[in-house]
Amino acid sequence: MNEREFEAACILKELGNGGISRRQALKALLGAGATVALGQQMIDRVLADEAGKQTGPGGLPLARPDKPVTLPLNEDPIKSGLEPETGGTFQLFNYAEYIDTKLVNAFGEKYGVKMEISTFDDMDQAINRLATQAVRPDVTNITTQRIAQAVAGKLTKPLNLDYIPNLKTNVWPSLQSPFYDTGSRYTVPYTVYGTGIGWRAEKISEDIAKLDNPWSIFWNSQKYKGYVGVLDDTRESLVMAMLYRGQYDVNTEDPAEIEKALADLKALIPICNPKVGHAVYESLAKGTSWLNHTWSGDLLNAYLAFLPEGDDGSTLRYWGDKGKSPIQNDAWAICSTTSKPVLAHLWLNYLLDEEVAYKNFVEFNGYQPPQISITPDSLIASKAIPENLRNTIYTSDDAGPGAITEGTLTVNGLALWQNAYARFISGG
Repeated sequence: MNEREFEAACILKELGNGGISRRQALKALLGAGATVALGQQMIDRVLADEAGKQTGPGGLPLARPDKPVTLPLNEDPIKSGLEPETGGTFQLFNYAEYIDTKLVNAFGEKYGVKMEISTFDDMDQAINRLATQAVRPDVTNITTQRIAQAVAGKLTKPLNLDYIPNLKTNVWPSLQSPFYDTGSRYTVPYTVYGTGIGWRAEKISEDIAKLDNPWSIFWNSQKYKGYVGVLDDTRESLVMAMLYRGQYDVNTEDPAEIEKALADLKALIPICNPKVGHAVYESLAKGTSWLNHTWSGDLLNAYLAFLPEGDDGSTLRYWGDKGKSPIQNDAWAICSTTSKPVLAHLWLNYLLDEEVAYKNFVEFNGYQPPQISITPDSLIASKAIPENLRNTIYTSDDAGPGAITEGTLTVNGLALWQNAYARFISGG
């Protein structure tokens, strides 16, 4: 028995005798570099046990579809029946080009306020700017993975749903009380999207949807070199590599699994030299990309807004199956810095209005709102989208049990993912 094996054996003995906690044992085993056969089964058990006990920002539980979380109230919601504030400026904080300014301005005109939009590039930047009060918006766009962090940091205010009747009337049942925010204490859903594969059928010879493992197309794309793309996203890119290997725990914090995904991502560079970016809607529409890791909304956006003259979009294709690819949604929340809390509630309700949500979708951003009235059949019947893009439209059941969802990570876990992705982007 070598030195590492002896050290691992001692640690495991202490664990078995109750001399140390599982958390202490896990830390000690990893510090000892323990991957020896002697303790591997026990190590796996320790990792599994600890994963179930991990907490996220502020000690809040890690929300999962099968483990919903009710976020604590940092303060009482505002009282019902108050009049909306008027005058001055009402500030939105969101991703660039993610909401139709015509609809934004219409809201401002209705309530007598000047509308102002501040933007961010990614959620890391957004949380940092909110936390440091570099911006002091009234409402913010936020991803479901970061809501607990915003609540723990007291960056958002709890909701009074009396002001938001459209949530119950218009929104999918599965997102009226979502697993990441049971009771919708802090958020309302905005858009829903899957992460899958987009391609141009006239350029790609394989029928990707019929492959035993559709994700494998990227690792067999030598003949499409220079026309392949991967999403520029910390979680999504590494998750794609995990799903390629059949690793469906897309919230793992196991360093070995994350390193394996990183290695597979880096292997794509000599295979197809993938372009890493966000503008898939434009590259697929214009044919500068033939095969792309993509969000479903990008295919819709490509069809609705970016096709060149003479292209009817009939060769655009998308694959993303429940249980084999992620489904996510973005949300809106009220910021703790708001000076117009009643109006902020009315803004959230406005976004969930059937007509507003539909117009923002088909006339601007191409990302599906989780509205009960929006279905694949209704969109195709109205000729809003073609039959070949039917599977870009999701339903309430798609977001239910069995869905693959990228959830909140622990602080250390998030750092592992971020560091791995940074090494992919840098080529290191």
